[in-house]
Amino acid sequence: MIYILIALVASGFMFQYYLLKKIKTLEKQMIRQQTALQAHGRDADSFQMEMSRKLQAQTKEMEISTKRIDKKVDVSNRDIINSLPTKIRKVIGHIEFSSRA
Repeated sequence: MIYILIALVASGFMFQYYLLKKIKTLEKQMIRQQTALQAHGRDADSFQMEMSRKLQAQTKEMEISTKRIDKKVDVSNRDIINSLPTKIRKVIGHIEFSSRA
């Protein structure tokens, strides 16, 4: 009877050791998974920040190019308006010259 009790206690200790060993391996795996998730989160954050920087740079470039185009259009409109009287005179001159003939 004593041997059976000793065997049961020993098997209980062995089972407890097995369970503690299993718990430690699970804790190690959990720590690895947490560090992997943290690294993934940092990568996602850096990617989002990089994309927002690129978007801001592109919007600045677009604003600059639209301002340049607006200036070119304004200059060409001004040139057209300033040269309009001379063009009208030339056309009227040709019409008057053709009507005299």
